[in-house]
Amino acid sequence: MYLFEKTFPIIGWLPKYSTGKLRGDIIAGLTVAVMIIPQAMGYGLLAGVPPEVALYASIVPMTLYALLGTCRELSVGPAALISLMTAQTIHQLRPGLETGTPEWVALAILIAILVGAVQFGLGLIRMGVLVQFLSRPVVSGFMSAAALIIASSQIKLLVGTPIPGDGFFSRLYATFQEIPQMHSPTLVLAVVCMAAMFASRKLWKSFPMPFALVVVTTALSWYFGFADSGIAVVGEVKAGIPIPSIPEVTYAQVSELFPNVVAIALVGFLESISVSKTYAFQHHYDVDANQELRAVGTANIFGGLFGGYVVTGNISRTVVSAQAGAKTQVYALITASIVLLTVLLLAPLFANLPKAMLAAMIVVAVIGIVDVAEASRLVRFKPHDAAGLVITFIATLTYNVEIGILTGVVSSLILHLYQTTKPHFAILGRLPGTSHWRELERHPEGIIEDDVIVIRIDESLYFANAPSLRSVVEHAYNVHPAHPRGFVLDCMAINDLDSTALDVLQQIADEMTLEDTQLCLAGVSAPIHDILEKSGCLSHIGEEYLFTTVHAAVQSFGVGDPTETIYSDTTLTSVSREGVRGTPGLDPADPDPIRDAS
Repeated sequence: MYLFEKTFPIIGWLPKYSTGKLRGDIIAGLTVAVMIIPQAMGYGLLAGVPPEVALYASIVPMTLYALLGTCRELSVGPAALISLMTAQTIHQLRPGLETGTPEWVALAILIAILVGAVQFGLGLIRMGVLVQFLSRPVVSGFMSAAALIIASSQIKLLVGTPIPGDGFFSRLYATFQEIPQMHSPTLVLAVVCMAAMFASRKLWKSFPMPFALVVVTTALSWYFGFADSGIAVVGEVKAGIPIPSIPEVTYAQVSELFPNVVAIALVGFLESISVSKTYAFQHHYDVDANQELRAVGTANIFGGLFGGYVVTGNISRTVVSAQAGAKTQVYALITASIVLLTVLLLAPLFANLPKAMLAAMIVVAVIGIVDVAEASRLVRFKPHDAAGLVITFIATLTYNVEIGILTGVVSSLILHLYQTTKPHFAILGRLPGTSHWRELERHPEGIIEDDVIVIRIDESLYFANAPSLRSVVEHAYNVHPAHPRGFVLDCMAINDLDSTALDVLQQIADEMTLEDTQLCLAGVSAPIHDILEKSGCLSHIGEEYLFTTVHAAVQSFGVGDPTETIYSDTTLTSVSREGVRGTPGLDPADPDPIRDAS
């Protein structure tokens, strides 16, 4: 029963469903339905599929996620970035193929099924951890670039004239070339629609402006005959639900599509899991990443079988569902039901809907994704992350989303490895009146003991950075005022040592012994102790020269002023040779767990 409930989470929460949640779910379901209908059709145009295909993708996938998903607020359906990646994938596979043709639609459906299979397979083998390789800067970089690419792809619909070029820069250049040929009525309509949507975001946030514009522009288009005046309209939207079918597929198609399919699967899941975890954290419940993979994968597989294209968790609709009061995935079932009724009964009414309105809606939706603030924030305190963001942004904008993501991941790993090759080492001094040892560069008042050198390593040691430990040791010797009897290494931040690091540490210990200096290690964790012991390195250092704290290691050499008053940061207890003030009879030489821990 537990396994069954884990596979179908709805079994766990539906019996506990209360009528108190129904009102919020109904309002959220209606609100998201009003939003998803025009949005899905717009994203369908972005993916190159007819509007009804996008509406199909908003029914079965949403229903299946409600049964299998673990996020209460997530809205699954067409999304801008995934739609763009779908169109790019088909264009790469069939460069001369026209959008909206049966072959194009068949490939979009096949991509949805393959993406679902990849996601479901990754969920089965519990590979939800893969998304951790897509860091926030990488995601921000390619999302910002993708937003500009998406916006540029809609220029032809905004201006009513063909804009040649496949990339952002080529489209931008062609747009300036085509200014004299722009269709003024189309451009005016697009500008008015964008202005209305931007204004509603500021002044009437709860008003469903995109849906209202769909109704108004469709009515105006029908009454004034926009199509006859050169304004492009959606055209026939087929009513009804397609019969489930398995598309014909060849091994050659799968092998050609597979690299892009994997990229779409990972990016789609990343978008879905990021928003899911955000709302799960806010509302104090857990989201299972592997179950989410299986849920979104199943939604894509069956969505494709029912004539839809790739879907994922949509950020903007999820925000709306949460703000509207969604309590459970019951709201998604309500939304899917309304979309189903729309497809069955109202689909023909969208025939006169101007494409410029849908293009304007897409541009307004994606323009907010461009995250300039994140880049400027990273430049201030994390330049390496900022570099990864910029590299990803440029690669995505210059080539495509897949290349951009791969470049971002690789560059982030390279930058991280480069950063770890230069770990931060600090020479420490004791703060006056305390048992605490701090970095001298930040605390020049720190006391340096003539007989002991203390340094701290703020990184695990491995083959790429272990040799730098030797140069740091030499530097510490050179700046120390006298030849030391002891050398204390603060190892609190070290959580791993590879064989190269162990060899370097062992050589340093042996060389110090020849120079009549004893190497001591402080703050060694249990796993690191085990590594030192099993490797034999501990026998060169000596078990008796491992200490829990830096202060304990320094005291083992009998250095420091024994009459100085020592204050603990946490207890403000004063310690001297005569004992603890207010606690007669306590010998300060006795073990003090509070003092030692500090």
